[in-house]
Amino acid sequence: MRRLTLTHLPGHLSGLLMVAMATLPGHAQAQAQAQAQAQVQTQDASPPPAEGVDPGAWRGRMTASLSATAGNSRTRALQVDTDVSRKRHGGKTTLTALINEAQSGVGRDRETTSAKWAATAQHDRDIDEQHFAFARLGAESDRVVELSLRTQMAVGLGRHLIAEDERSLDVFAGVARSSTRYREPQLIGGERSQRFSSTGVLLGDEYSEQLSPTVLFKQRLEGYVGLDGNRDRLLKLTASLQVDVTRRLALTVALSDSYSSRVAVDQKRNDLALTTGLSVKIGP
Repeated sequence: MRRLTLTHLPGHLSGLLMVAMATLPGHAQAQAQAQAQAQVQTQDASPPPAEGVDPGAWRGRMTASLSATAGNSRTRALQVDTDVSRKRHGGKTTLTALINEAQSGVGRDRETTSAKWAATAQHDRDIDEQHFAFARLGAESDRVVELSLRTQMAVGLGRHLIAEDERSLDVFAGVARSSTRYREPQLIGGERSQRFSSTGVLLGDEYSEQLSPTVLFKQRLEGYVGLDGNRDRLLKLTASLQVDVTRRLALTVALSDSYSSRVAVDQKRNDLALTTGLSVKIGP
């Protein structure tokens, strides 16, 4: 079998083939350049990326729970609590507030079973990646136990034991000053007075974990041991489980327990509350 070459083709056909072969590389290069230019134009025409979320914005939740009954007996209970925080310039500021009012009775006879409010403000300042300093101010009142006002100021140091995107754990310790004022003189620990105060040590931890994309668990435990004055010992535990229903709304189950070692003769040391409510997300 004879091999077919350009020399065996007619002159005009061989000339056309040679011209096509000579222009083929240039045509392919021009095609590649056109495709690259079209791609650049497409990228330029695409919308700009969305702006990032402000890392210094306030974030948190506000939860409200309400219950009411009517008939032979009447009960009303309302609790609203807020927990927000903001991180900015190597520091974190946390604000909390709580209002709890409840009444029960028969007919027109009503008794107040809960009438308290509480608020705290704390600022943490990072010293390095693992340690931080904090300053804390808290205040609370409870008309049921004749507590007019209790304030607590504390400063100290803490450590980030866990600092992950989905989980965090901080422990802290410091010195604190606690002052308590009642509406009427109270007999506490063999001493009758309207004002009590002490200086002591504050210890505690704060933990949070994103259990799933829609479930958040938070817990805070703090204990105060008075070293002088009335030498009171205070313990507070709060824990909450938040389940997102929508982007802004969530169902929240919260547990709180407060303990005081020095109370009036007709009062209990523990104050336990379990609430369920609807939370509204604050922030981006």
